[in-house]
Amino acid sequence: KKSYQVYPSRLNDRWFQGYKDISGDKIKLLYVGRVNPEKGIYNFLNIFDKINEDMEFSIVGNAKNLKVTNKKVKLLGYISDPELLINAYDTHNVMVLPSYTEAHPYVVDECLARKRPVIIFEDISYIVRGKRGIYICKRNVDSFLHTLNYIMKNFHLIQKDIEKNKLPKREDMIKEFSRILSG
Repeated sequence: KKSYQVYPSRLNDRWFQGYKDISGDKIKLLYVGRVNPEKGIYNFLNIFDKINEDMEFSIVGNAKNLKVTNKKVKLLGYISDPELLINAYDTHNVMVLPSYTEAHPYVVDECLARKRPVIIFEDISYIVRGKRGIYICKRNVDSFLHTLNYIMKNFHLIQKDIEKNKLPKREDMIKEFSRILSG
């Protein structure tokens, strides 16, 4: 009859330290996650292929079966080491999460912990849950570019806004579980 809500998290103090600024000269997009259809990655690659601007798109995940011909797409492979993953976020401006469905994506909190904005599509607008730094657009080139251009023009202001988020930490999650189980 009782229910509790505990936000899952892999974040520890390290995720909130040693931030690195990135040059705004070149847009570097990042995707972190599984490479399969429900994650929307194939759809986003089609959108990205239609963009004629100078930018890169890096994919962190097991993409060995992904056929990419666009030279602006970089396959970084699966990264499990937290320091290497932090570096991946730090060397990109914006993360794109093109999923059609999500529950509580760790990658959004990780990205926000590194003060990087996130672009999602309308399908998963429900994951915003009041968090600052998540931008929603339609699943097409024009809407995506409009959103991306807004982010890049306001990048440092957006980073300041992202700092206001109260992101769940792993230790807080464990404390909450302990409280619930002992109570």
